Amino acid sequence: MKRLLCLLLLSQFLPFASMHAQSGGADLQKSLVNAYEIWRGAMMKGDAQGWAGSITQYRQVVVRNQIVSEKRRFPDAVFETGVKPPALDGLRLLEAEAVGKTAHLVYFGPVDMGQDVEKLPDSLLKLKFGFENGGWKYDSNRFTSLDHVPEVRKSLQEGKRPDFLDSPEYTPPGALPPVPPLCRVPDHKAGYKLQSFGYETRVRMNGFTSEPVEDALDQQIITGGLVNGANEITLITRPVPPPEGQKAALQIRVYKLAQEEGKPGVEVFRWEAPEGIAPREITLPFTVK
Repeated sequence: MKRLLCLLLLSQFLPFASMHAQSGGADLQKSLVNAYEIWRGAMMKGDAQGWAGSITQYRQVVVRNQIVSEKRRFPDAVFETGVKPPALDGLRLLEAEAVGKTAHLVYFGPVDMGQDVEKLPDSLLKLKFGFENGGWKYDSNRFTSLDHVPEVRKSLQEGKRPDFLDSPEYTPPGALPPVPPLCRVPDHKAGYKLQSFGYETRVRMNGFTSEPVEDALDQQIITGGLVNGANEITLITRPVPPPEGQKAALQIRVYKLAQEEGKPGVEVFRWEAPEGIAPREITLPFTVK
């Protein structure tokens, strides 16, 4: 989880630039690189105000909620990372593209995020941006290793344009997600384990709803954690065909999690649906001491 947060954090206002001017090419590239460098400078200096001003509102709240839910100090924990924001020097730009109020830069080359290796392999780095308050702001990044597709790496090393740049995955979505609410400051860091077979299940707690889970096991940190006293969790289900040879099953377990790495959590609540008759929606109250 900590590593995931670090990668997300590799996620000031810029001079005014109209959407018309951000149609692609050198102008767009310059604006996006400038936005990234402002954010990267704030990260390298541990500048909380600069970080908040250079990142999208959506990502700022997502990062804040994750840190608070893990019972760590915000914004201090933003800078407590062993992963450094990579410099763009030495990387080859594959694409600068904007769609609506979203954009990205895609780079290829040795991406240095502080890995302790003698030689960095050539990889992909996608930097994502959002257009807010008259300028582009950094949002997040995605690092992709090419170790499992050496033919793609070889083609890129030969200077060829990759076909994957035309795929939906490498097309900016056009709009940023809505900014989530600020979660409460919990008494306890917490998580749940969900078993959902024969159902598509969403979990709602503290005003936040998870992505649906279908015919799978899932575990998540609870945004907003647990408080001493009354808590409740809601399951929203839809029947689906279970995997072949398996009966429908729905179970949720809620845990208080230790702050120290490696220490086991303590189960505080468990509920299991009667076989084959899970309700479409059920709210389950429980008490934490």
